[in-house]
Amino acid sequence: MKTKKEHIQYICNTLLKSMLIVSICLTSFQLSAQENLLQNKTTVRFSELSITDALDTLAAKNNCYFTYNSNLFSKEKKVSLEEIDTPLNIILRKLIPDTSLNFQLVNKHIIIVPNNYKKSKALTTDLIPYLSYRKISGKITDQNSKTGLPYASLGLRGKHVGTITNQDGDFTLTLSSNNIHDTLVVSYVGYKNTEIPVSEITENKIHIKLKEDFISLQEVIIRNKEPKSLIRAAINKIEKNYPQKPTNITSFYRESVLKNNKYMIYLESILEIYKPSYDRIDHKDKVKIFKSRKIYDVSRLDTISFRLKGGIQGCLFLDIIKHTPEFLDPEYMHFYNYHLSDISSFDNKPVYVIEFRPKPNLSTPLMEGKIIIATRSLAIISAEFGYNPDRLHEITRQFISKGNAKTKVKALHVDYAVNYRQIDGKYYLNHSLGNLKFKVRNRKKLFSQSFSTSFEMATTKLDTTNIRRYKFRETISPETIMSTENLTYDQNFWGNQTFIKPEKNIKEAIKRISSSMQQVAMDTQEEE
Repeated sequence: MKTKKEHIQYICNTLLKSMLIVSICLTSFQLSAQENLLQNKTTVRFSELSITDALDTLAAKNNCYFTYNSNLFSKEKKVSLEEIDTPLNIILRKLIPDTSLNFQLVNKHIIIVPNNYKKSKALTTDLIPYLSYRKISGKITDQNSKTGLPYASLGLRGKHVGTITNQDGDFTLTLSSNNIHDTLVVSYVGYKNTEIPVSEITENKIHIKLKEDFISLQEVIIRNKEPKSLIRAAINKIEKNYPQKPTNITSFYRESVLKNNKYMIYLESILEIYKPSYDRIDHKDKVKIFKSRKIYDVSRLDTISFRLKGGIQGCLFLDIIKHTPEFLDPEYMHFYNYHLSDISSFDNKPVYVIEFRPKPNLSTPLMEGKIIIATRSLAIISAEFGYNPDRLHEITRQFISKGNAKTKVKALHVDYAVNYRQIDGKYYLNHSLGNLKFKVRNRKKLFSQSFSTSFEMATTKLDTTNIRRYKFRETISPETIMSTENLTYDQNFWGNQTFIKPEKNIKEAIKRISSSMQQVAMDTQEEE
């Protein structure tokens, strides 16, 4: 039977043999700087955090990386710790009291290794960062107007890692030490790409300014293309442009409900999705919840008398390549007028901007909007669409999953958006978004109320090789209404997961709801 110390040594040796070897030069100056890093005085307040999440927080505070075998802390209990102006090495020892482990430094890496590992040994040959993380955040703006660019795409070139900005143009992205030689690419329709080597991102917060891209006269000549023919050609290219093999997608998902323009419910989740190939449209996506949190205003819940459709199922159905809407269906295209409105750019390549509207005097309301198609590959890379507000009253009921005979509901606006990201010549679902707003009146009440719901999903990671389909007991139905369990809104909740930053109005709502919940808790205690 192996001792605990021998078991840890065995795990580390097995890991190190399978890793790529990186050369690291150590100078006396570097060693001195590293020793100072462990003496950094740090203030922390951890409450019921995993060790990995606690290490992430320490890394952000000290601008460093932690490197360790993830199996070391896979079964550790949650930790709570409060330290004020305490040296980092003392905090680390309190977090990790196991004296068979020690801390060594290489540049900005604090490496957790077995205690018998000799410091004089050349770290260049047998000790490598296993999985150390760094979270960067920032804002993407227009270079001239300085305004934030909503839903701009960020990703590592050629890698299946990325995210999007929120409505304010803010973002967060988690990178590992393995990404040090990669390049971060930022894209937005109508703007030139910005590319930044990860090795040059020295700060944890950055500001990226994008410059508008103007199409040359030579490319404008292609305006003569007939838009309906372009859409048909794009449909015929689906097999070539989109993956014909299953994919595992990690996505950040969030949904919210507002009552009279004030947040009532706000939910976030990390989803693991099995997505069948695009040639198997009869096969459904399988969804597994990795992690979730939710906050709601108790005082505003008792007046809900109906339930809006949307959520995870809505996000998945916005994949217009898999779930073909009427404006892309050859059988229904004769009901629409298509117009090539512009030639723009995306990912440093020209794109067609095609607007579509239903023909007048149709008995059934149809959607209108715009489609963006790459001029060279003819891939559909994004679309924005919705219903004309003047005709929404004819189809209001189809957006409501639970109604009440005493409640009168009127749809005010229904808008959707979806886009795809190209990786290795194929386009993958990147972001889907739905915004719906309704006017609701209970016949017993004098005044009406407005309810809005928003749901969106952004792909943060793809796996095209080690595909898992997920067992039935692991998954949820996309129609599932997420749990109403109230969870504390902890800023460190996601750990190493990439998430979409809440907008300013959401942050304010979270503070308001949290304060309200604390007051409710205090009132309850007083009553007892």
